[in-house]
Amino acid sequence: MTLRLHPLAENDLRIALDYYYEISPKLEKRFLSHLDRQFNNILRSPNTYQYETETSQKVIMDKFPYIIVYEQFENIIMILAIFHTKQDPNKLTKRDNK
Repeated sequence: MTLRLHPLAENDLRIALDYYYEISPKLEKRFLSHLDRQFNNILRSPNTYQYETETSQKVIMDKFPYIIVYEQFENIIMILAIFHTKQDPNKLTKRDNK
């Protein structure tokens, strides 16, 4: 299995990293470490997480207020969003992730 980030998820990641870096470079690294751990958990057990929609699943991050939304394809897990939970959830459903 390979994990890839959709361009919208890449943008989400950039925004989150910039935000945490402005607070503290150590906090940015901690966020990235937690995110990497979640990515590895998804790769190890992609079917264990709840479905957000008919085709996408979500992981709620611990220690940071984010969810990771992804879809599984044959040999690829596509990360569709790294979404801050304080945002309007409708913003997530209106995104064009295709």
